[in-house]
Order: sequence, then C-alpha cells, then structure tokens
Amino acid sequence: MSKEVKSSAPALLQTVDVVSNKNTNSVSLLSGVVRVLYWESILGDSVKASVVFTDSGSAIKKKGKKVSAVEGLPIIGEEQVSLKFTDNKDHTIKFANNTSLYVNSITPIPTDTQATSKAYELELVSKGFIDNEKERVRYCSADQISEQVKKIFEEVLKTEKDLDIEDTKNPIQYIGKNRKPFYVLNDLSKKAVSAKSQELGVSAGYFFFETSQGYKFKSIDTLLSQQKKKSIIYNETPDSTGMPTEYDIKALTLDVDNRVNVQKKLARGAYNIRRIAINPFDTTYETKIIDAYENEEKLELGGKGLPTQNDAFKKDGADTNFSRTTYYLTTVGQKHMGETEEQIEKAEDENFEKNEVVNQSIMRYNQLFASQITITIPGEFSLHAGDAVFMDIPQIGESQNKACGDEVNKEDGGLYIIADLCHYITAKETYTKLNLIRDSFGRDGNPTKGKTN
Repeated sequence: MSKEVKSSAPALLQTVDVVSNKNTNSVSLLSGVVRVLYWESILGDSVKASVVFTDSGSAIKKKGKKVSAVEGLPIIGEEQVSLKFTDNKDHTIKFANNTSLYVNSITPIPTDTQATSKAYELELVSKGFIDNEKERVRYCSADQISEQVKKIFEEVLKTEKDLDIEDTKNPIQYIGKNRKPFYVLNDLSKKAVSAKSQELGVSAGYFFFETSQGYKFKSIDTLLSQQKKKSIIYNETPDSTGMPTEYDIKALTLDVDNRVNVQKKLARGAYNIRRIAINPFDTTYETKIIDAYENEEKLELGGKGLPTQNDAFKKDGADTNFSRTTYYLTTVGQKHMGETEEQIEKAEDENFEKNEVVNQSIMRYNQLFASQITITIPGEFSLHAGDAVFMDIPQIGESQNKACGDEVNKEDGGLYIIADLCHYITAKETYTKLNLIRDSFGRDGNPTKGKTN
C-alpha cells in the first residue's frame, strides 16, 4: 500500500498589509509580492519574515496624484504589518492585531526598470523584538524561575501573545540589574530545571523562543520526550509510486550531518565535567565529577543512547574521567530578601544550587546537537520550531532480501526536534526547510507510534 505524495504547490498568500506610523492609513502589498520567507528557531528570540515586493508607484493617492507605497505611506521602519498565508492542506499562519509583525528594515533591490517600478525587501520581526531594546528588567524576585519568566513577559514586555511556559522546580533570588528582557530570559533558561521531565543534579536547561503560536519556555528533556507530530521519509523512488502509508510527508532533499566532533565535544564538557565549588563562607571547597553516562537512563533521549565511547580513552583511578573543569563560588550569603532575622537565619543557605544545575545544563546543551538532519519538504505550515518529527532515511548498502535504499537506517532514523524552519513562498511553489536535531543515536520506535522509550 502507498500514499499519494503531496507536491510543492504554491501557498495561498492572503494578506500583506502595512499600516502607517503617522496615521491609520494602510496599504496592501499583496499584488506586488514576489517572495516571502518566514523563519522560526529554538535558538531565536523572535520569529522573522522577509517580504520582497515590487512598488509600481500607484499604490497610494497623495496630494492629488498616485505614488508608491514606500513614498506615500511612507515605509521607513516600525510600521505594523499584517501577514497571512495558508498551505495546500489548509494550515494557516496569521499575524494580525495583537500578534502583528513590524518592519525592522527596508532595503532597496536593484532592478532594470527603476523609472517605472522599484523593488524592496522588508525584514519583519515581532513586537517583542523591538520592545526588547526599549524595556529593562528592574525587579528583584525570589519566585520559581517559571514564574519570573511569566512576569517578564506580562509586566516588562507586556505581551498579549499566548504563553507556553513549562513549570520549573528551582526558585532563585534574582535581580534584573536593568538588563534587557531577552538577555534575562536566556540567562534564566540556563538556570532552570523542569518540574516535569528533569531531575535536579541530573539534567537542566531550557529554551526560550517564539513561534507563530506565541512564546515558549521549554526544557530540553520535555522537547525530546514529545510524541511526533509528523512522520517523514526520504527515499529516491519516483513520486508517482507514492510513499508508505505510515508516513505523512516525503522529503524532497536530505543532508545528514553527524556533528560529533570529538575534540570540541570533550573541550565543551558534553559528557563529563569536573566541578570545583568553593564556599566563601567557610573557605572549603568540594570536587566532583559529573558523568552523563552514569545517569543516561534518567535522561529523555531522542534516540536509543548517547554516542558510544571508546574504552581506549577511559582512565583508571579516581578523579580522572573528565574532559572539562569548571570553578565557581557557591551562592551562600545571597538570600537577601525578607526580614533581617530571616536573612540572618538563611545566611549559610545557597541561593542557586550551582552544583545541581550549572554543569548539567552545560552538558545537555552540548549533547543536543550531536546529530543533525536538514530536509526540504513541500510547504507544511502545521510544523513549528520545537515540534518533534519522526524521520526515516534509507540504509546505505544492500541486504539479502531488499534492494539498496529499501530498508530504513537504524542508526540515523527516529525522533528529532525541529531546531529551525523556513517557509519559502512564491506564486509558483512553496517549500519548508527543516533543521532537525537530537542528542543521541539509534532508531527508537516507528513512524506510526513514534518513540517508544
């Protein structure tokens, strides 16, 4: 049995409206749009879009004559933009009203007909991206990290977008120090431990990012524990023959990248770190080695296991098997909120449990990009950065029973997280490019049910 392969049919571009900063006048650029690019990334603080359009010079009537949209509105920066487009499966991405995008820059593009029409590229960003340059975090708080994140969104950035904030289990006394909101959010991400999917002392680390659905604050382990949203296969069979019924999408292009550079991973402490913690209160210090392989069964992995290490590089004796050393002062004497008596009583308590969080966070961030696959698929607007997909690629070689390319790769196949995506939209075609990542190797599960562990 096979399933029909969807083509890269053009998306329906429905709205590209720009509102003047001077008044409520607006102009539609829809008829002149040549190309739209739209990006999301778990490493990006804001969604972004690029709109290339031709400006014929007759978009707006001003002082009795018709002029271009750029001149007549005018478009110079910070203009509100409504953007809406739908793929051929009726999945829509829409930015309007409280979720509108804004012009970050406008760039002229050289054309052969400068006298009659001009072309421009608009770089569009979310409101929060611009607000981040104008707002500062000035609060002091002792709440859970997830509550502090929510407070920044609601009280500092004053966003009206939907918030998807995963609860944390570690409160911290934190001072904003008049820093930008996005800086603080990314700083808190490194200090956060999930109440849902991470164990203190074993794993840590969150991502703060934005999609068309709103802002996300998600732990690494929760992203990797998701069920797949789509199943994707790449093979070289003709589209006319269809694809196996257990898959939703057939990839058009594929690039597999094993990103385990041994020296760099070891230098960054991806799998084992020695930490030396100095207590300034009593001048004692403590040394401990944290090894990811000792807690592997407690981690949420995308594949079956972390990369297998060669026994030839294992060292005998205590205090030897580590590739990076971190030094830091413990945070005793930093609980400075509350009544004086309360502060004195907690003077020897730690504010932020660095021993249980810092190195664990370093390791998880560096493990996550161990394996990467880049694919292009027909336009699929239901997918977002941070979503999980099940990816299968052909096995290289020939088995006794099947021809080359018929069997799936048991090492690189399986669950992946969408780190970045880009939608490419023109009048003739629409594509979606995905960068897929995970922390481990080995195909776990199947395209129908997804990951099993």
